[in-house]
Parts: sequence; C-alpha cells; structure tokens
Amino acid sequence: MEMSSTRRTDEMPPGHGSGPLTDDLRRVLRTELLRDTCSAAAVARLFSMHRRTMSRHLRTEGLAFRQVANEVRFEIACELLENTEMAVNQIAAVLRYSELSAFTRAFRRWSGQTPSAWRARHSRARASVKPRIQRLKTAE
Repeated sequence: MEMSSTRRTDEMPPGHGSGPLTDDLRRVLRTELLRDTCSAAAVARLFSMHRRTMSRHLRTEGLAFRQVANEVRFEIACELLENTEMAVNQIAAVLRYSELSAFTRAFRRWSGQTPSAWRARHSRARASVKPRIQRLKTAE
C-alpha cells in the first residue's frame, strides 16, 4: 500500500519512528485491533510492561500509541477497501467504529478523501491492469 500518495502530510509521517518496539507493536495491533477492545494498557500487558513504560519507549522512537494504532487501522482499512468487496459500513464495523460516520471522518483525516472515493480510485488502477494481462496472454 502506498500511504504517501493517499495521506495528508500533516497526519502520519511515513516510516517515522520505526524501532524494535514499534515494529512489534504494529504486528500485535494488526490482530488486536480486530478484537473486542484494544487499549494501550491491554497491549502493554501483552508486552509484559506497564502502559506508561510502553509510552515512554514509543516516545523515544518518536511515536505515541494512538498514532501507531491509527496507522495500522488505516493500513487495514485500505487493504479491505482494495482487496475485498466489503461494504464500507462493514469495514467500519470490523475496525470497531461505533458508526460509519466516525470511520468516514477518520479515513478522510488519514487520506484526505472518503473511503468510497479511495476505493474508486484504487479500483480503476486494478481494472486497468486486467486488460493488459489479457492482451499479453493472447499475444503468446
């Protein structure tokens, strides 16, 4: 996924603060965000540390828990929009948003466009690849 082209520059700097804890945190969050609750305290317990200790370590990497969680939410949302036919309200529910409007606002903040507009833009890119592949197969 290409975050730099779909992200507003003031929201989430790419590759900012990528240290050992951040890398592990991103892996854990990919699973935990899809579960019932995903608090900083609960995730810190998975790392056998206090929430404040985790926050301090993240700060040394230039990040905060919420920022990393939002980056992972955005990645998951983009993957679901691009690779599935799930309705936007279903994606919002999977990511544990209470309402579609909350998800739409967050997605617009992250990417500068609505989830539907993002999907339409990326669907065209996928659709333009198919005819080219078919042409290559018929040329052989």
